[in-house]
Parts: sequence; structure tokens; C-alpha cells
Amino acid sequence: MAIKRWILLLLSAVMVSVLAGCGGSTANVQNPPPPPSSPVTISVQTTGLTNGSVPVNGTVGLTATVKGTASQVGEGVSWYLTCQGGSGSTCGTLSSPSSASGTAITYTAPSTLSTNSMVTEIVAYAVAQQTANQVSPIVITTFDGHLLPGNYVLQAQGVESSTSYQFAGVITLDGQGNITGGEQTVNSGGVSVTDNIIPVGSSYFLGSDGRGTITLNTADLSIGGNGIETFTFVFLNYPQNNPQALISQMDLGSAATGASATGTMDLQTSTQTPAGSYTFVASGTDVSALDTGAFGNPPLAFGGIFVIASDQTISGVTDEIIDETQKLNGGSFSTGSKISSGPDTFGQVTFTLLGLLGAHHPKPVTVILTGYIVDATHIRLIETDTNANSGVAAFGVTGGLAIGQAPGSFGNFTNASLPLGTTYVFGITGIDLSTNSGNNGYLPLTLTAAGLFQTDGAGNVVSNSGYTDTFLLYNTNQNNPQAGAQVRSSFGGTYSVDSSGSGRTTIGCTVCTPATSITFNAALIPTYRPEFFLYLTGLSGSDPAALVLAVGDPGPSPNLHYPSIGTGVAYAQSTMTAAFTGPYGFSFAQENGNENDGTAQLNANPTSAPQVSGLADANLGGSASQDNAFLGTFSTPISGVPFSGTLSANSNPPGGAGSNVFPSPMVVDYYFIDPDHGFWVETDLVNGTPPSGQVSLGYYAGRTPVCTGCP
Repeated sequence: MAIKRWILLLLSAVMVSVLAGCGGSTANVQNPPPPPSSPVTISVQTTGLTNGSVPVNGTVGLTATVKGTASQVGEGVSWYLTCQGGSGSTCGTLSSPSSASGTAITYTAPSTLSTNSMVTEIVAYAVAQQTANQVSPIVITTFDGHLLPGNYVLQAQGVESSTSYQFAGVITLDGQGNITGGEQTVNSGGVSVTDNIIPVGSSYFLGSDGRGTITLNTADLSIGGNGIETFTFVFLNYPQNNPQALISQMDLGSAATGASATGTMDLQTSTQTPAGSYTFVASGTDVSALDTGAFGNPPLAFGGIFVIASDQTISGVTDEIIDETQKLNGGSFSTGSKISSGPDTFGQVTFTLLGLLGAHHPKPVTVILTGYIVDATHIRLIETDTNANSGVAAFGVTGGLAIGQAPGSFGNFTNASLPLGTTYVFGITGIDLSTNSGNNGYLPLTLTAAGLFQTDGAGNVVSNSGYTDTFLLYNTNQNNPQAGAQVRSSFGGTYSVDSSGSGRTTIGCTVCTPATSITFNAALIPTYRPEFFLYLTGLSGSDPAALVLAVGDPGPSPNLHYPSIGTGVAYAQSTMTAAFTGPYGFSFAQENGNENDGTAQLNANPTSAPQVSGLADANLGGSASQDNAFLGTFSTPISGVPFSGTLSANSNPPGGAGSNVFPSPMVVDYYFIDPDHGFWVETDLVNGTPPSGQVSLGYYAGRTPVCTGCP
């Protein structure tokens, strides 16, 4: 076989030689090369970047230009998106996956990030030749730096498993989305627990529209089983250069606390030991084993003025109400009351107050309040005598606020401290104590009230100057078609500032002096006889004029009327022209058998047809619901009376996301404090069309958009 193969190859070579000799030489003959291909190139131009970056939810314009033959250019451009976090919507979105050469598309950055920055790469390919491509790296940044680095004090109150819940603490933000430390106290299930904040697993995020999220890791497995808590917030930056936010606790991601609560977050500017006189209020539940009744532990609220001496001993006066029974009426704190510890590095300080009373026994009790200092005049309070290490018998789970009185004012308050012509605006939340409410376990937030009144400086609430929207979720004494009572009425009356000059003031006090009374003009059946304790601060501007302790209807037969207790705050109404315009943040709490708490951003547009629009994050029936779009209307703002409005779902919002927060038009009254803030209260509990069967109270405050053009 090898020889045959060789012969065949030899013959082939000979034949080639013979053929080559016929017809002359072909050494200089060559086939022509194919024509050269036209090179394809692509270039990309971007618009909307600042130093190569764009903020979350921001947009970038991209235009790719292909060069080549007409047919190559005509095949256009394909676009592809990738990022550190993967691909798809986590990287953002492109307005189109393809475009004609020279035609712009839009890239929209993701609305949230899991880190404080992310790099996205946008690749443009020439369809005619995909080796012709260009990569455009874009850095996505957040607005976290708008929350200045430092310590922030958080406080929230609400419910957990339909029982009273309070949260207070301090977290340290680094300005880059990281929480580097902190400590907190939670009252849950009748027990108070204090934990450190663990940096690993803790973070915060601020989006382009001023809404954000906070994640806290306590490593305490008694909190939701994994120690994780989450909050939404809306950034205010109000007052200017003193960052503040409204917050709402709800379970996001892995958090599973079951808590729903609203509150505030404030930049901490002082951790100095408190000194001087402070007004305070606190509310929640009495959990003493001796005080358990037919409906469990009774609701509790107390307030007053305490004075801290140079040796840190405390004196002062307090009012205490348990289950609408007034246990103390201007009682004094007992000897031994003092600052018992702190402040620590996070501004945590402990107050031991002696001399309060239990619900069903006359023996004085000791109450321990832990305070987280915000600044020289504001302290967020949470009761901690139910902590296993408190050293005293458990009394209650409450939360509240202490505000320092203006220097030199304590001891000098008189009726003239509520001057002629000044209008005061108040908001109150609490508990409906009617018999029907008790059958439902005394749910928190079953009382909401907003109102205003004008004083004359001489002990009189000017006749017809007052007006209130007060709602009790379960009260049946008005014989409505459904449960619920609402008091919407103007009023007048008298007030009295204690002769001690402490700032303790009573309005409508039926058990103090007959001369101190309040009269409602509506033909209310049954009659309404509320009692208000005002604890004057002597402060002005954006600070509260007073803290409020309210008793709905004390007397010999309270269940025949409107029994309730609550706490709140009152502001002096601005003399500026009433207005409701521009960007605001607001928080709200609703109760309809389930408590719904939330925060939102909105824009008020006072055109010929005034309208609001915005986005809300809320806990709805125990399930977190974010990015709820809503609309609303409002009448012309005026001072001295509320102005009406509505809130409802936006059926055609940008991006197509509807609203579950206000699923049908909800009727509200707005109470103007100044152009930057006020209260709103839902008014359709039983008289709506149809009745809502829900109570709501909200607070709104002016906010500064985080960037030019941001919503």
C-alpha cells in the first residue's frame, strides 16, 4: 500500500509539471483580492451626568452614532445594561433596548441601592458589527450625605400585636449610608429592653424624593426573632440646617417585629445633663400585676412639670390618669426623685420619679423614665421600670416627650402667659375608654382630636373662637347607625394657670374649680365635658407652646358620655397669612381595628383648583406597602378655623402604581400652625359617604428637596 501511494503522488506531480509546460508560464498571474470592507465605528454621548455620576432615580440621556456604509448605519444600535448587583431592573432601566443611529434613549437609575453607591455599565453595539461597541460606566449615588454625619434621636409610638408599643434610641450616621453604632430601648409585650445597635447589618438610605429607609440590627433575638427593625422616613431638613425626619416603623425585608408606629428623628446637638424646669407628658399602659382588670391592663397617661436642681434631685407637680380615673391632680413628686444615671455617650439619661399611684391600690409607686437627649431643651422619653434590671416593681409601658421651659419662666407663669388674641392649635391621640372599646381590648389610637382656641390673657377662652374635631372609634353613645362618635363643634370657656407659676394650666376642669369650664355650641347628645391640662413651655417659634394631657369626659358617670384619655402638643398659631403650598413631609396614624402608620412626601399646589399629590409608605394591617401614590384636594387655607380637604388614591400615577393607603376619598380637616407645618384629622368616621369606620391623625411639615428638580 505504501508503494502504490507513492506512485500516485509521483504521477500527480508529473501531470502538474506537464500541464504547467503547456501554454507558457503563469508565474505572474494572480486572482484580484476582494474589495476592502468598510470599518464600522460607534461613539456615545451622554447628558445629565455630574462628574460621571447620577443620583438614584435620576436620568441620563445617551445618544449612539454609528459610522459606516449607509446600510450599516441603517441597522442601528443595540443597548445592554449591567451592574455590580447583577442585571435587569436592579441596575436601572433603559427607555428602549434599541435605537436608530443618532437617536437618544434615556437611562433611569434605580430608586434604591443596597450600598451607598453602585457602578452601572451601559454598552452600545452597532447592529451591523457587534465588535464595534462602546461602554459607558455611570456611578449611581444616593442622597445619604444630606443627613449630616452624627447622632440622631429616634422615637416612635404605636402598637405591637394590638398592645401598646414604644421605641426610643440614638443611632450614629456616617453620611454615607452606614450606621456605625447606637443604643435603643423598646417597650414590647409589657417589658422594656435596652440594646446596642450593631453596625454590621445596620444601614440607611435616602432617595431623590426625600423618602428613605433605616435598618437596625440589635442582635437581640427577642426582637422579631432575628433582632432586625426597619423604618421608613421622610426627610424634612426643618428647621433649616438642623436635619429632622418623620419616621414610621414597619417590617421591611427580614424584619418581623409586627410593630407599627410613627414618630420623629432629630439630629442630636447636646448630651449635657438636663437642668432647670421641664414640661412632660407620657402615655401607654399600666402593666402592674395588681392593676389587671376585666379588659387587661388599663390605659395610663400622666404629665406635669419637673424641676432638676444642681444636685440632680427632682421636684415638681404631676397629673395622673388611669382608665379615666384621676389618680393625681396637681400632686407633688416625693422626696427621692432624681436623675439616677447618665447621660452616657449617646445622651441616655434616667429619671426616677416617686409618688405616682397605681390603678387599684393607693400605695405610691416609683416610675423610671429613660430619656434620650436631643438638645438643651428636648428629651424623648420611654418608661423602663418594666426592665428586669430596673430595681423597682413594674408599673407601666409608656412613651412621651419632655421640653425645657424658657429660662426664667418657671414660677412666673400667669393667665397673661396665654396672651390676648393668640390662637393655639393642638393635636391629640389616645384611647377610647367607652364600654364597647373595652370589649375590643382598649386599642391604642382609638381617640383622635385636633382643634384650636383663642385666649384673652385674663382666663377666658374666647367664645366661639375654639373649634375641635374629636373622634372616638368605638363609642356608641351618639346612637349612630354604626359604632363611633364624633364631636365637631365650636366652643368657648375659661382657663386657669396655677398660682404657683409652674405653667400648669387647666381648661374645662370639672373636678378642679367650677369656674374653669368649657362650653360646646353644638347640640351634642350626650353632652361633652372634656378636661385639658396644658403644661406651658414659654417657648415660641417652631417650638410647642404647651404639652397636653386630655381627659375625654370625667365625672360621676363618664361611660354615659365620651370617656377617653390622650396626650398631645399645642402650638401658637402664626400671625402670617395662612398658606398650604410647596413640598411637605407628613406622618400619619390610622386605626380601624388595625393600626396603620406611615410617612409620605407631598406637594401642595394652591391653584384655582387646589390639589396635593405624593407618595406614601405605610404599614397596612401589618403588611408594609411602599410607593403608594395619592392625590387630594383642599379649600382655601385660613387662620382661626380648620380648612377642609380630601385624600384619595391616584388611579393613574407615574409608573402605574396605585395607592392602598387612601383607597377611597377620605375627608379631612387641616389645622394651620404656620406655613411650614400643621395637623390634619380624618372627619368621616360616621358621617362620611359611606362612613369610613376609621380614625386618623396626621402632622405635616415643610421639607427641602434634596436636589434641584427633585420632587
